[in-house]
Amino acid sequence: MRVLIASGVRHARDYVPLLRSLPGIEVIGCADTADSPFAEESAALARTTGVPLLGLDQGLASCDIALVCSEPTRHVDLAVRALEAGRHVVVDKPAATDPAGSQRLWDAADRSPGLLTAVHRLYSPQLVRARRIVDSGAIGLPLAVDAEWLAAGGLDGTTVERPELVCDPALSGGGELMNFGWYPALAIRHLTGLEVEEVVAFSSAAPRAPLFDGPHGAYGVEDAAVLSLRLRNGVVATATVARTPAGVGPAPVSSSLRVLGSHGHVLADEDAPSVTVRGADGGRVSRRIGGAAGATALRRLFTEFRDDIRYGRTPLVTAADIHAAVAVVDAALSSARQDGAPVAPVPGRVTA
Repeated sequence: MRVLIASGVRHARDYVPLLRSLPGIEVIGCADTADSPFAEESAALARTTGVPLLGLDQGLASCDIALVCSEPTRHVDLAVRALEAGRHVVVDKPAATDPAGSQRLWDAADRSPGLLTAVHRLYSPQLVRARRIVDSGAIGLPLAVDAEWLAAGGLDGTTVERPELVCDPALSGGGELMNFGWYPALAIRHLTGLEVEEVVAFSSAAPRAPLFDGPHGAYGVEDAAVLSLRLRNGVVATATVARTPAGVGPAPVSSSLRVLGSHGHVLADEDAPSVTVRGADGGRVSRRIGGAAGATALRRLFTEFRDDIRYGRTPLVTAADIHAAVAVVDAALSSARQDGAPVAPVPGRVTA
C-alpha cells in the first residue's frame, strides 16, 4: 500500500518512521496545497525523512492511502479532496473541528470508493482487553464510565511542533478539549455502544485560562476541562482532559478508563499498563498488558486499515464514529462557554 502524507504539519515526523517499519506499506512522499500556510513544514518533512516532495494532485494520483497531517482546521478539506480522488483516507486527530466538518467527511466517504478512518487509540492493548471484558458480560451491563486523558509538560518542540497548532483556534479549532477530547469521546462510545444525548462541561477557557500557565491564556483557550455525559438508557460518563506541568505517569500522556457495570467493573490503565477486573463478590483480577499504549495502538491502526482495504472490511472507526466524537467535543465546548449549560450533540445525518 502506497501512503501519501497529505501535509506534514502535525505528527507526521512520528508517523513516517512507524509506517516505514510496517510490512506492505510504502511512504511515497509528502504533498500539500500550493496555498498552504505551512508549505515549509511539508518541505522540511520531506527533507528530513528523505521522501519526495510532491504536488497534491500528483501525490493523490500515485497513492493508495492519504494520511492527512495538516493543522486540524484543514483536515476536512484535505480529506474530502482525497476521498473525491477515490483514495482511502486516514485523518489525524481531531478528524474535524466542528460537526459541519465531520458531516462533510461522512458525505464524502459515502460518495467515495475509498475507506475513511481517523487516528485513534482504540487499539491500545488495555482498551482492547477492556472491550473484550465488557463484551463478555463479566461486569454485567455498563452503567457508568470515567475517563482521564492527561498530557505532561508544555508545548515546546519536543511535544508539539508549534504551540499555536494546539492553542490558536484558527489552526486548532480550540484548546486541549479539542486536542484531546476526541480520545475519551471515542473510547466511551466504543465501550458502551451508546450515543451521547447531553453534555455538561466546565473548562479553564478565557477569562479563566490557563490553570497551569503557558500559551493557552494568550489565545483564550482551555488547558483543562471536565465533561459530564448523559448517554442513552440512563448510562452516565465523565471525562477529564488536561495538559499539566508534570506527568501523572511515566509516559508523556497518561490515560485511564473505568467502566462500572451492574455486576463489577473494569479499569484499563495505560500507565501501568494493566487491566483490572473486580466482581460484585469482591474478587479481583489484575493483569499486566504489555506494550506501550500509543505506539502499539498506532501500529495496529495502520496495519488493520491496510487489511480493511485488502479484504473489504469496515474500519473500527467509521465516519459515523468520527461525527459522534466531534459532536460530543463541540457540545462540550458550547456548554463550557455557557458556564455548564446542558447541550445536546448535533446528530449525524446519513445521506443517500
